[in-house]
Amino acid sequence: MMYKQRFLISLLIGVSMILFYSCNTCNRPEKVENLTIEIDLSELDSDSIYLKMGQKVLYMMPTPIEASMLIKNWGIPNKAVLNDPANASSYMTKKKMALNFGVYITDMTTAGLYEQTQVVLRYKQAIMQLIEGLGLKSAIDPNIMQKIEDNMNNKNELLNIISELYGVCTDFLSDDDRDFYALAMLAGGWVEGMFIATHMIDETQSSNIEKMKQLVNDNKLTFDLLWNALSNLDVIPDEAVYLMLDMSYVAHLFGHQTLLGIPQNADNINNITPKFFADLKSHIHQLRQQFVKK
Repeated sequence: MMYKQRFLISLLIGVSMILFYSCNTCNRPEKVENLTIEIDLSELDSDSIYLKMGQKVLYMMPTPIEASMLIKNWGIPNKAVLNDPANASSYMTKKKMALNFGVYITDMTTAGLYEQTQVVLRYKQAIMQLIEGLGLKSAIDPNIMQKIEDNMNNKNELLNIISELYGVCTDFLSDDDRDFYALAMLAGGWVEGMFIATHMIDETQSSNIEKMKQLVNDNKLTFDLLWNALSNLDVIPDEAVYLMLDMSYVAHLFGHQTLLGIPQNADNINNITPKFFADLKSHIHQLRQQFVKK
């Protein structure tokens, strides 16, 4: 048990470093900047330590909003890489709705960062459809969608509102014992952010090697948190298994022995070569295709 305590404390320190790095590179809005992480260490005496870790990970991981802000530093992404908001009505299962809620939150934030107001409005409609499908409408302020429209020309406030919307939805799912769907939102947001970021880096250009290393190093612990949470969350097992089969496309690149049985790792920065990055980009692309396909 002491080993588990030390492990989780180390995990918290690592995540805090990631969040600190994000704060100092992307000028996050105040509401995100003041994020606090609270872990009750008395909970670590429980046999359900990893289930509790899965629930706490929602508050520890960088959100899709934060991921989009890191992308901002690298230029303007091609609109074609974003998931078409018209696809929202085609997602019929709760898993697909939750995954693409995360995808669309990332896409809407990206559009908001570049002040693409009409694109933001299209994603707002798509997200509203998914909110209704997931039974979250009663959890959110009925005026929040109007607030998005009213603050189209106030980028910082717009990002705060999107962050609030995302937080309310994931909190509601966790309080309603639907942690899997909250984690699926995180998975969708993380994968979409990685999909956009990897497509903004040309690994054939030697001048981009530092960007490749930075992206992989900044996201390894984030992925580890998500993977471990999904691996040990014992709710809705069938849905979790299906999502993990999809996630296993990329898990082995971050050093996990998965159902694919391919033990590789990104622990050593020297392993992050153009070939490694090309493999990661390919697997992220395949994973994202699984998430967004109708």
